[in-house]
Amino acid sequence: MNKIDDPRLKLESLMASDVTINDDSILWRERELPIQNRIPRFTDEESYSKGNFLRLRELHPKLQLDSFNKTSDRRRTILERTGWQPEFFRNKLVLECGCGAGPDTEVLLDLGAKVVAVDIAGVDIARENLNDPANAVFVQASVDDLPFRRRHFDIVFCHRVLQHTPTPKRTLEHILRFVKPDGAVFVHSYARTLYQMLSWKYALRPFTCRMDQEVLYNRIEAWTPHLFRFTCALRKTPPQEIVGKLLFYLAHHAVPIRNYRFIPQFSSLDDAALIEYAVHDTFDALSPRFDSPLSAREMSRIADEVLSSSFELKRSKGITLLRSKPDDRQLVNAAE
Repeated sequence: MNKIDDPRLKLESLMASDVTINDDSILWRERELPIQNRIPRFTDEESYSKGNFLRLRELHPKLQLDSFNKTSDRRRTILERTGWQPEFFRNKLVLECGCGAGPDTEVLLDLGAKVVAVDIAGVDIARENLNDPANAVFVQASVDDLPFRRRHFDIVFCHRVLQHTPTPKRTLEHILRFVKPDGAVFVHSYARTLYQMLSWKYALRPFTCRMDQEVLYNRIEAWTPHLFRFTCALRKTPPQEIVGKLLFYLAHHAVPIRNYRFIPQFSSLDDAALIEYAVHDTFDALSPRFDSPLSAREMSRIADEVLSSSFELKRSKGITLLRSKPDDRQLVNAAE
């Protein structure tokens, strides 16, 4: 395996008692599974992520990394959504459920965490993007069926993933069982609200998620530059602070494109980079096989049943956040 600095990241200390680790394979539930490219593979490359998420990682492998796009978007989003101070992450053992191409992994490592990054497929791309970091281990596994020790991690972190699993209720109940009794959790879900469910994404998904994924991607790639220029022109309609803003707001809900031109953290990017972002995120919205947000009530019910520590729900029109609220003692310990 890769050279690691922390013994907590050794596979032997992470895995459940029914996992046997050999030099180039793993024995789990009477199945021999490979360790390839120094990554243990508990799942096949063929999965429900093939065609959409894997396509995006292959075509835009570094797009979302702060270090690549020269923004602080991911770092800002993580700190804002968790509500935790940067010092809270330091030296914490973090289970990242759904690492994708590694944009959040990069931030967690930069904040000083020790990360176990998991995804159902394509984890090689994340490790390569981050130059095989010493404070992370990458595991190919399903977040519905994790092979780790229960109640073992300081933080369970699941961002922009839950709604894309086949059974979000089961997934949430499962991943929460891996946090220590005094540990912290952060789970993000799209909100199950009228505001969210009436957006263009959910109006189009009954058709687009059944399309051939290559055809869908090519069509999005073709129409995005035109829709980008169209929605930018709407925003600049005078008077911009009244009519322009109103037209752009309406377009945000009715025109199938993710246009970030007027979001402050992306102000340094040129049109070409923003169009690439728009292609990526529009395809990401329309292509996944699964996209079923949990209600805030359901998330709270599951957390009540599983967690032994306190938590809070942060609700908005677009997202729901389940998160621990660190007390002063935790923050002091994190800074030591």
